[in-house]
Amino acid sequence: MCYIRSPTNGRRVTDSLPSPRISDLARSRGPDGQAPVAASDYLKGLNPEQRDAVETTEGPVLVLAGAGTGKTRVLTTRLAHILATGRAKPWELLVVTFTNKAAREMRERITHLIGPSAEGLRWLGTFHSVAAQILRRHAELVGLKSSFTILDTDDQERVC
Repeated sequence: MCYIRSPTNGRRVTDSLPSPRISDLARSRGPDGQAPVAASDYLKGLNPEQRDAVETTEGPVLVLAGAGTGKTRVLTTRLAHILATGRAKPWELLVVTFTNKAAREMRERITHLIGPSAEGLRWLGTFHSVAAQILRRHAELVGLKSSFTILDTDDQERVC
């Protein structure tokens, strides 16, 4: 069972603005001029609630479901859809996970869905890795050098 709620209490944010459905994309080219995106590739195995979450591209979507019910699939398919429809460029998306394994899996799934269009997802990673990227990019704003070192638990014990 998958429960999905948009910030408009059940009304899709895109109801007032037409949003291309994946089936429409099957007849068009991707943002980088690639071959057409096949609707069945995206939607295969998604239930109606999951499909709604994938195709709701404006505003946040809350996906609540138990283990093994397809949450990661919904999220990665939604990201692929946003990229394939040209609603965002890969470098405009921020995708954070708790583990390196989850980040790697999400990147692989998105690449599998849309191919090279997923290249450039530079802001996909763990909370720690994304935060480190941001700090390195803007180190001088917080009084650091961009070559700062992050200490792990073992390093901390050796220093103290």
